[in-house]
Amino acid sequence: MARMFNSRQWEKRDYPRLFRTRQAGEFGITRHQMLNTPRCPIVLPGVRMDRNSTESLRTPKWAGDAWTWDSLRLRAARLKFPNVFADGATAARIFGWPLPPPLSNDHLHLCADDRNMRIRMPRVSLRRTPYLTRAEWLDLPVLMPAEVFITLGARLNLDDLVMVGDAGVGNWHGPAQMSIDDITAALQAPRRLRGRETLLEAVRLIRPGVDSPQETGLRLWTLRVGLPEPTVHPQVASDLARGVIEPDLGYEEEKLALEYDSDLHRESTKQWTRDSERDEALVDAGWTVLKVTRMTDYRQLEAKIRRKLGLG
Repeated sequence: MARMFNSRQWEKRDYPRLFRTRQAGEFGITRHQMLNTPRCPIVLPGVRMDRNSTESLRTPKWAGDAWTWDSLRLRAARLKFPNVFADGATAARIFGWPLPPPLSNDHLHLCADDRNMRIRMPRVSLRRTPYLTRAEWLDLPVLMPAEVFITLGARLNLDDLVMVGDAGVGNWHGPAQMSIDDITAALQAPRRLRGRETLLEAVRLIRPGVDSPQETGLRLWTLRVGLPEPTVHPQVASDLARGVIEPDLGYEEEKLALEYDSDLHRESTKQWTRDSERDEALVDAGWTVLKVTRMTDYRQLEAKIRRKLGLG
């Protein structure tokens, strides 16, 4: 099994220990404690957690309650079915990729290469396929990211698929989890794929180094309205910043930078100060900086960009 894990962005957190219901006695848990007290809630049919006993496991620093629940249910499934792996939307959520609401719920998507395996549980689905590239990500059994990306091709529209791809090859939560070459190689495998055309178009539009879904959305918007595609993180030499500045997006020839500021940028004093210093350095280097937020009027933004690019 291939091993892949983010070596910088994880920490140890305590989780309730999982156990098969029939093994309760081995863990010193009585039937009364299991069935009539809040100590041992159900995670999956036949698997419970023991709130009085914990184990320390690697967890992404950015992980919230939804990620914790996904990981618990995946580990519970693995207890019952040792050969299953996280598939599709579940694996994407484990990786920290952004998914639209229909796929960001807690439905557990699993896969296995055993054609005879069956899983009949509410909110759990199993895909049986010989095309498995197994891996571990922070001690969790998953498909390799490129394979996960391909499974989403039939379920996401183009923009959402590019957003997921940018997340996988970018540095949203640390080092890239896959490369565009990885995706291309997986697409060339001899098999039938749903959404192949969308996948091929998405690969053409994915860019390494993207920092956030908002950056992806802004870049795709420029293409949708007929603007030239800006460069992701163009490198701008600056004497003021004593090094190189990398705005979110930019048109190098015209020295125009597009910076997406989320609510976090305004709420964090440290981030706000950093942004102000970056913008000052860009202006000092002769660049124009256009700020974009969720309140931006995009018609006005388009007009400003066209004017600066000399497009009328």
